[in-house]
Amino acid sequence: MAKIARVSLSDILLKEGFISEKEIQKAEEYQKKHKGNLSEIFIKLRMVTEDELVRALAEQLSIPHMKLTNYKLDPEIMSMLPEKVIRKNKVVPLSRTANTLTVATADPLNILLLDNLRAMTGCNIQTIVSTNSDIEQAIGDYYSTMASKDLENLIKQSERDKGKIELIIEREMVNLDELKKQAEEAPVIKIVNLIFSRGIKERASDIHLEPFEKNLQIRYRIDGILYTAFLLPKKLQNAIISRIKILSEMDIAEHRLPQDGRFRIKAYNRDIDFRASTIPTRFGEKVVLRLLDKAHLQGLTIDTLGFEENVLKKYKKAIHQPYGMIILTGPTSCGKSTSLYAAIRAINSSDKNILTIEDPVEYELEGINQVQIHEEIGLTFPRALRSFLRQDPDIIMVGEMRDTETANIGIQASLTGHLLFTTLHTNNATGAITRLINMGIEPFLIAGTLNFVGAQRLMRKVCKHCRIAYKPSKKLIEELKIEDKINKETLFYKAKGCPLCNNTGYQRRMAVMEALEIDDDIKELILAKTSDAELKKAAISKGMVSLKENALSKVIKGETTIEELARVTGTL
Repeated sequence: MAKIARVSLSDILLKEGFISEKEIQKAEEYQKKHKGNLSEIFIKLRMVTEDELVRALAEQLSIPHMKLTNYKLDPEIMSMLPEKVIRKNKVVPLSRTANTLTVATADPLNILLLDNLRAMTGCNIQTIVSTNSDIEQAIGDYYSTMASKDLENLIKQSERDKGKIELIIEREMVNLDELKKQAEEAPVIKIVNLIFSRGIKERASDIHLEPFEKNLQIRYRIDGILYTAFLLPKKLQNAIISRIKILSEMDIAEHRLPQDGRFRIKAYNRDIDFRASTIPTRFGEKVVLRLLDKAHLQGLTIDTLGFEENVLKKYKKAIHQPYGMIILTGPTSCGKSTSLYAAIRAINSSDKNILTIEDPVEYELEGINQVQIHEEIGLTFPRALRSFLRQDPDIIMVGEMRDTETANIGIQASLTGHLLFTTLHTNNATGAITRLINMGIEPFLIAGTLNFVGAQRLMRKVCKHCRIAYKPSKKLIEELKIEDKINKETLFYKAKGCPLCNNTGYQRRMAVMEALEIDDDIKELILAKTSDAELKKAAISKGMVSLKENALSKVIKGETTIEELARVTGTL
């Protein structure tokens, strides 16, 4: 058995530069209050990644560590342990040499487990450490692959009678009872569960199930980019989509009209909500699933969003005002709701009555009264907002100002002593003011209520494990107009790709924002109905840092790449 090093896990993490002394102290304080394993606390508080923890643990115990992503498991070796034992203990048998069985585990210090494995197999147990995510993925993939053999048999059986299969091409001829039965069969359930589990493990925000002429394509949106995961046989399409529609409580008999639904699953010891949407396409119903993982909110604070200091200071100041309006702008899926949630969590206390109206409620916040829009029964943004004003609120969040009526009520709420958070779809911060005026809001009302506007985007972080330092060409520097912002020592990075980042070159995302603070001078310009361009020019002269410049500073600091700057801000 490997000899355990005297140095602690915290010391290894500190030595490798994965964590700071201040973070270790914070984690230890958290442990005193909430108990639990220190390594799990590091991950829960987002101080280290699973991969960093495993590397440190391997060094601490002087044992190997490995990625299981492309490791082909041997059925004969896997059969040495019952599936129930493998799944429950999250242990993967890898190989056997003479009387020694090598297993992968995320917890090599679990002596009781190792003793049990030794008793069950009659072998000495040698451990290799891997991440919890890798192990769960390997187990799920292995047993799903085994289940797919049953599916292949089903497909072969269906080939024997092509006439019957051809009959169901006319959708009116589909036998709904048979379709529901197929959707509830074990192999189909396992495939759907595999689609879910892989999406969760790869941190997908959306899962696309797209029917084409010869197959069903599965794609994941990870860090804002869509990737093709795998293709499934066409003959499984109806059963798989019906399974998802059953989970979402949709009408499986209706395939001509779009439908929406929602369901929740428990995966990896946490609840994950799925929002489902279907549309009819040429070759069947396309399904898009939005994953809402509450774990993403753990440890979420304004300080962890990734804002530059010039933005963070203004945002914190704005959210602590007693009344007024705070607007975040940007395209869909740019993190506006997450930034609003972070702000609300920062100012939430027992002496405040906070209400939100959302469509839909994406994440449940402790101590916050959240209302879900139901337009089919008349519960709209304007109606809910009017009711809010009779609920003695201190702070109100409106998911989106979609129309003039909602905007007018929100303005009135801000004028009467409430702090209101909301979002708009505009390209830049000053564009929000122009949009409100175009919606029919009087400039004097905007000037009297608006405190802050932030235009936000999300940028992918370059993978620090495989990034490559390089010097961009002089021509590129001139095109970016950053000659005065860099020096000879400034390093830029390219995304390369490695197993830790799924060969994308990027890991996770961070927010970037331009922050417009509404002071007396800006208010005068609003009253004068100054153009968007003039407003932006004045705001920059008063210290506003543009979205492009804040994004560029992240490139210069080595947090992301020039390519990501171009993708997000369109500057190249």
